[in-house]
Amino acid sequence: MALSTSAVVRPAPVRRTTGALPAWPLLALFWGLPLIWASGALQFAPALLAVVMLFLLVLRRGVTVPWPAWVLGVFLLWMAASSVQIEGFGSWMGFALRWVNIFAALVYVVYYWNARETLDSRRFLRAAVVAWATLVGFGLLTFVIPEARLTTPIGLLLPEGITSNALVQNYFFPPLAEVQLPWGAPEPYNRPAAPFPYTNGWGSGFVLLTPLVLAYLTTVRFRARHLLVVAGLLASLAPAVATTNRGMFLGIAVALGYVMVRMVLRGRIGVALAGTAAVAAVGAWLVASGAVERILGRQEYSDSTGTRSDLYRDTFLATLDSPLLGYGAPLYDETVGIEMGTQGYVWTLMFCYGFVGLGLFVAYLHGTTLATLRVRTTTGLLVHSAPVAACLFFTYYGLDAVQFILISLSLAVLLRSRHHGEGL
Repeated sequence: MALSTSAVVRPAPVRRTTGALPAWPLLALFWGLPLIWASGALQFAPALLAVVMLFLLVLRRGVTVPWPAWVLGVFLLWMAASSVQIEGFGSWMGFALRWVNIFAALVYVVYYWNARETLDSRRFLRAAVVAWATLVGFGLLTFVIPEARLTTPIGLLLPEGITSNALVQNYFFPPLAEVQLPWGAPEPYNRPAAPFPYTNGWGSGFVLLTPLVLAYLTTVRFRARHLLVVAGLLASLAPAVATTNRGMFLGIAVALGYVMVRMVLRGRIGVALAGTAAVAAVGAWLVASGAVERILGRQEYSDSTGTRSDLYRDTFLATLDSPLLGYGAPLYDETVGIEMGTQGYVWTLMFCYGFVGLGLFVAYLHGTTLATLRVRTTTGLLVHSAPVAACLFFTYYGLDAVQFILISLSLAVLLRSRHHGEGL
């Protein structure tokens, strides 16, 4: 995708004052992602860092809260109300983790909003590049040791009765890839997953981070080292194809297509044509190399589309019996052998917290995405394309803490820029 040098954004210099909020608690999640993953703390780190940020916010005077954070706060209250429907210790633990992840994202938003002296869009985008490099690096590593599984320090501390659970095991003894051999398939599919437990997490992370990497490239003047990022973008196609994840490619197509359409509407025809040509070249390579055939071929051995449609139907019908509070947590569906309230965050919201909970979350995600629609720069447009894609893929992807924090911070960056005139 071609990027115009005229779109280079130069935000106001960061000013550090005695009472300024430090940047490291927010940036640590992205810069430290490899170490956090290796320690087995990925499920806890966002919340622990959020506690640090909350403490610093409490000590600071004059904290302001943007309106999307209030909407998210109301949603958290509704989640708490829905918890009265929960039965069983395991369901309670799952609910607590989901609640804490949403709360952590809320703290990240408020912290970024109030850390104007130390945090700007450039620092956020630079951290996103590091997280993206981690994602791609682990993805490339799956071509060498696809069946590797990490033994983490935290995992070793947990009792065997807990780690015997398959989900818990993937959290604390995380695999590098999902190695799948559907019945009838001639060879296994080594699908990148790390630093997330499952391939869909890798796919959603890739959809969110790739536009942010492109946005970063528009903020810097060309230097030789930036060729490393461009080379990384090309290299990332290999693990992306290995995921055989149709939803990921759909999300990327929506994000980049959105940017191209907005460019045309702004009269940036040359940039739009260059970007379209780059995307078309990648598409032609995917077809010519057999990648598309491989991606579609997996469906011959694994009918995930049919199973999902049955699950979605059962989930919707079950929610009609508890439309306000939902069920608090996913429940096993014997018809399709999968838990209702999974295989897509919209279904988690609907089933676990009812139609009211779903409406509140949509008001946050879609409402803030619409409120940040009027971006002025190419950088802002690329950042905005990440939550635009999320508005689609949350129907078939789940949202772990890191992904939801990325979405929320992208929106906070755009909203703060518009509110304070920071150049996006």
